[in-house]
Amino acid sequence: MNYFMIGMFSTLSLNSVLSQMADHFFAGVVSIVGGVVSSIVVARVKRRWKRRQE
Repeated sequence: MNYFMIGMFSTLSLNSVLSQMADHFFAGVVSIVGGVVSSIVVARVKRRWKRRQE
């Protein structure tokens, strides 16, 4: 019975840690991709703005 309880709690804690890491990893990836996309968009808009002013 004790081994079952230890196994159950260790599995639950491992699952919790992995799910939190996956959430943080996904949020980090989305943040990085969003930053790259926004910098590309700003660079293109700035380039078009300079071309129109010439």
